[in-house]
Amino acid sequence: MNEKFIQKTIEQFHSKILNYVRHRTLRKHTGEPDLREDRLFFLLLPLLNGDQWDDEQEQSAISVAVIYSALSAHDQIKELNASSKSQQLTVLAGDYYSGLYYQILASLSNIDLIRLLSNGVIDISEKKASVYDDVKQSFEEWMETIQTIESLSIEQFYDYFNCAAFKPFVRRGLLIHRITFELELVKQGKVSRFQESLSDSEQHLGFSHTWLVLLNQELAIQKNKLMEEISQSHLLSHSVQQYLVEMYELRMNEQVSVMRER
Repeated sequence: MNEKFIQKTIEQFHSKILNYVRHRTLRKHTGEPDLREDRLFFLLLPLLNGDQWDDEQEQSAISVAVIYSALSAHDQIKELNASSKSQQLTVLAGDYYSGLYYQILASLSNIDLIRLLSNGVIDISEKKASVYDDVKQSFEEWMETIQTIESLSIEQFYDYFNCAAFKPFVRRGLLIHRITFELELVKQGKVSRFQESLSDSEQHLGFSHTWLVLLNQELAIQKNKLMEEISQSHLLSHSVQQYLVEMYELRMNEQVSVMRER
């Protein structure tokens, strides 16, 4: 499977999900659901890496993508303090997506996965609440919080289908995406609730550096570690390795050996 085929597979998966969640009124007022490429890549990673999938795995992957769409819709409301019609419809969109993911799994009679993912959503929601509830944590604890929010549902999907070996890549990759997103907001002069929480924790607990310096440092650290894990991996195919490198704009450092051809 080459990189063009990987991209085509992700695009087809994206289209399948849209067919499940498409709702004319919600789409008109809230736009398309949040279906980020890197999340879809990681949901498909075992397949893209050569594993054989059945319909249950594909439908379950779609349900996890819908979970993230629901959580993202609810996050928008927390950030914006819903008052307009479109914002209120975004609340409904989040509820709509939440119901869909249960419906998809229920159609498979997959009670165990429903229970696993539902417990995961509770954990993610608790972590998200800490961002909005004036919780004070160390910088390292905040990174763990964000990592759980970003990757837990996909990790549980991996666990259920015996693909746990891929978990380090999704944990680090999605953390890199979130840090990059927050730093881009800073460049645009925008402030997220997460940044406010970091700043409050820095003022009350005292960090070794400012939260912005630490966030930039953490991005470099995570990128280097991901590059090392990719280049040393005996699990990932060469095309998957290369796709990850390009998706997160990774670069070799002095400690990283040249990526092997597979």
